[in-house]
Amino acid sequence: MANGEETGSSSNIYDAPKCDWYIRALKTKTHQKWEVTRWVNTHNCIGAYASNYNTNLTSTIIASHILHSIENDPSYPSKNIQVDIKNHLNVNVSYKKAWYGKKKAMEILYGDWESNFDELPTYIASLQNSNPGTIIKWFHHPNSSSNIMTFKYIFWAFGPSIEAFRHCRSVVCVNGTHLRGDYKGKMLVAVTKDANNQILPIAYAIVDEETSHSWCWFLRQLRYYVAHDRRLCVVSDRHRGIIHAMKNLKEWNEPLGYHRFCLRHIRSNFNARFKNMALKQLCWAMGSTCQKRKFAKYENDMKQLDPMAWNYLNQVNKSQWCQAFDECCRWIV
Repeated sequence: MANGEETGSSSNIYDAPKCDWYIRALKTKTHQKWEVTRWVNTHNCIGAYASNYNTNLTSTIIASHILHSIENDPSYPSKNIQVDIKNHLNVNVSYKKAWYGKKKAMEILYGDWESNFDELPTYIASLQNSNPGTIIKWFHHPNSSSNIMTFKYIFWAFGPSIEAFRHCRSVVCVNGTHLRGDYKGKMLVAVTKDANNQILPIAYAIVDEETSHSWCWFLRQLRYYVAHDRRLCVVSDRHRGIIHAMKNLKEWNEPLGYHRFCLRHIRSNFNARFKNMALKQLCWAMGSTCQKRKFAKYENDMKQLDPMAWNYLNQVNKSQWCQAFDECCRWIV
């Protein structure tokens, strides 16, 4: 409630005079009496008009207005939703409300997290039926009951990718990444390169955590159902789970399997400790050169710049990250 002068028929809100006073009151549920919650001696209504925020415009209403946009583009940004709602409804929307509106629209179109996980076995079965030769393997949680099977790991490799891998070079890169959303987990991926030097994903797995057990399970499935008895070089970062699996799984012992470290990961970890562009370039040059003479030169240059940097790199077996000492295991036929 406010006590002020009438503004007449003027359409310009900035011509409106200041209010004499402003008061806000709410009726309490316990005493059923009005309680003054805010009192302002002098008040300007212009700010209230200019902000144009409407609490009645809920995220559910926003979701109904953007359904077609989300259906055409699931990555529809929340900032664009703010602009479109302003243009169509002439109401300002906060970024948070726009984000919740998008979330509800996604749930209407594609379901929520729980419904999607409930449909996972059906989806996987359809995936396998529509892609001949596709391999699906489940590892259920030990505490699962016969009525409710809770998966701990799942592995899959598409039939066309398995067939294509037979014609690719014998080098496989493996890595893991975080999953985002209500259900946390990790995705493990194995990729290679085809004859056109294009990346070809060949196997996937969803696991609860990157552990020695999960990496052993993934690499065992990769050997049995994708690699078979082919000699391969596995390139990865220095995750302890991968190192443990490659050392202890008989399926990946030499001469069937060789383990090498990714030079990009070596350089990234090196650069995190020694933030120097010259040292970073030397690290890459040492790992990528195929000539031991050049390696020795880069080694001397690094020792002169920072002996501690060389001591750090020297702790890593050179045969696992330097091509000059690799004995051509990265290019096995």
